[in-house]
Amino acid sequence: MTTPPGRYHLSLVIDGEPVLDGWWDDPDTAERKFGGVRKEHEANAGARLLLTEWDGGREWPLRAWPAPPG
Repeated sequence: MTTPPGRYHLSLVIDGEPVLDGWWDDPDTAERKFGGVRKEHEANAGARLLLTEWDGGREWPLRAWPAPPG
């Protein structure tokens, strides 16, 4: 992948289909967006939300909702 458009990446998948893809450089903005999207979709059993950070050419998971088993 080329340089991403931001350091923090938020993706929302509903029933296996990607429906949101957002990028921010500010971690506070990314966390705030994560919380807002989670609240908006908390009643949707098919929703999966992932916040990652791009660093060193790799994508590192920061938060997931619902939390993965384990």
